[in-house]
Amino acid sequence: MVNNLHLTILSFILSINLIFGQIPKNDLILLDLKKVNQEYIVNNPRLLNKFNLENYNNQPSFFNAHTIYFTAKTEGKDQTDIYGIDLLRKKYWQVTNTPDGEYSPTLMPTQRFFSTIVQEEITNTQRLWEFPIDQSNGGRDLFPGITGVGYHCWLDKENVAMFIVGNPNQLILANRTTQEAKNIIDNIGRGLKKNKLGLLYFVHKSSDDNWIIKKYDPSNNSISSIVKTPGKTEDFELLSDETIIMAVGTDLFSFNPDYSTEWKKIASLAEYKIGDITRLAIFGQKLVVVTNK
Repeated sequence: MVNNLHLTILSFILSINLIFGQIPKNDLILLDLKKVNQEYIVNNPRLLNKFNLENYNNQPSFFNAHTIYFTAKTEGKDQTDIYGIDLLRKKYWQVTNTPDGEYSPTLMPTQRFFSTIVQEEITNTQRLWEFPIDQSNGGRDLFPGITGVGYHCWLDKENVAMFIVGNPNQLILANRTTQEAKNIIDNIGRGLKKNKLGLLYFVHKSSDDNWIIKKYDPSNNSISSIVKTPGKTEDFELLSDETIIMAVGTDLFSFNPDYSTEWKKIASLAEYKIGDITRLAIFGQKLVVVTNK
């Protein structure tokens, strides 16, 4: 459990909801996440978005242990851009600056490019693009024939799982070389994570009150159930030992399919005036949560 958790603000500057509605105000908070004697300890929170306190900050993604990319809408801007944070140098920088909106930055398997959802300025069409890490060019559309992309997860250098916005929302698997895509399942949540074996974890909303984390194996096109979510929550992180971390309100829970029989509460952030957790990202012993203001 969290002990003596005091919120400190870093001295350094440091989904839209793509599909829906008004842009909220969010904070990004970095915490330490450690496992000691089979117990998780979450502490030492630091605010990362001091440079953009009253605006949208969301969809953080670790590119390495010291670099986080995220989506932000800053003062005076009509659209979102991708920003980066260097935790070692205690700096942030703007990565994209286009008339379109960019969301959900994701390091690609080559580690020379990152992919992001681009929402076109005029049509609001959502596509999957890639941009070079070194910012040497303006990027390109990876799948010209696929629109309505809400979220995505690379399974390997060629294949990417995508959440396609629709009624119902769909999970598809697309190949960047052949440009072929196939539907895997309908009624999914936005959380998509790959394990070290290349299997895809996702939330299947089989009914309004039955949300289940499932696992897709692309080698044989099979799907297996893992556990029901601890409430109506669709964002999660997957650790190297297959432990799943989810948030419900201001509480964090863990579940490991190898030995857990139920979700276990590992931290509560409410008493520290940290708002409801809407997204999270983990790298090693670092945890970033997105909280609503």
